[in-house]
Amino acid sequence: MSRVNVWREMVKTSFRPKYEFPINSSKNWFPGHMQRGLKEMQRKVTDVDCVIEVHDSRIPLSGRNTTFKETVSGARPHMLVLNKQDLVPKHNRKQIIEKIKDEDPMISDVIFTNGNHSHCAGVRSLIPKAIRLIEESNRFHRSGRPDKSIIIIGIPNVGKSTIINQLRNSYLSLGGKATSVGAKPGVTRAVQEKIRISNKPLIYLLDTPGISKPNVKNMHVGMKLAVCNTLNDLVIGESYICDYLLWYLNAHGHFDYVDHFKLEKPIDDSYTLLGKIALNAGYTSKRKIHGEEKILPDFDRAAMVFLKTFRSGKIGRIYLDEEQLIVPER
Repeated sequence: MSRVNVWREMVKTSFRPKYEFPINSSKNWFPGHMQRGLKEMQRKVTDVDCVIEVHDSRIPLSGRNTTFKETVSGARPHMLVLNKQDLVPKHNRKQIIEKIKDEDPMISDVIFTNGNHSHCAGVRSLIPKAIRLIEESNRFHRSGRPDKSIIIIGIPNVGKSTIINQLRNSYLSLGGKATSVGAKPGVTRAVQEKIRISNKPLIYLLDTPGISKPNVKNMHVGMKLAVCNTLNDLVIGESYICDYLLWYLNAHGHFDYVDHFKLEKPIDDSYTLLGKIALNAGYTSKRKIHGEEKILPDFDRAAMVFLKTFRSGKIGRIYLDEEQLIVPER
């Protein structure tokens, strides 16, 4: 029996069978997010021909802000971009697209992209597809306008601004950044002015602040959003996010973290895992306890490293919605 199969059996027989959330965690972690940007979006949307919603491809079937559909999209063409495709496997994409369209018939197209890659075929296909959808749709009061206007929406930290900058650089060959990009959620804080990205045809994009789901009723969805860094780590706490991520990796047979962090076998307890990561990497400090000098692991630094390692794809390309997918045997 291979060691992976041995580990799977170990997880099945001796690890946590399900994730137990702390008492009151729903109330404390996901109290409901302010919708400050929505009203501004609604005011701007009258001048918009098409909606491009950007989402994290690691959570393709969960965590989207469905209120966009009611407040922003309306009858306009609505494309869904699943960004950060470099962090997920290539299998299941057809199944994901079909499932999204079945559950949300308003979606005109679903496209996987890597916004950080200047030659990404998905990113390059966005404008031609948007133009085709706009020309095939009824533009109502904008029918006489020579320009085409596209709004970019989505939850925080999914790469909206990065994609806008790629499109601008590709079509206008302009360097620099037209809109701010950051590694933390909430960099774009207000609806931006229109950004011209093409002269022929004349196309404008409108960047918007990330707006999270107004109510996270499913705790697993909330924690997946946190694992993907679409919520501020400090709101929930990195140690809790690490604990959920470790449970998910073990429960779904993703054991690349074992070799990456030089462990002997999978670990079920996140406190033990972070201690081993810290000791193996030398993230320690010396303290005197009852007159005796002891070496203590830096759990906070280890938690940051564990999350960063997952978020950068170094311990595997992983969907966090596997329970909703038919996943090939690894």
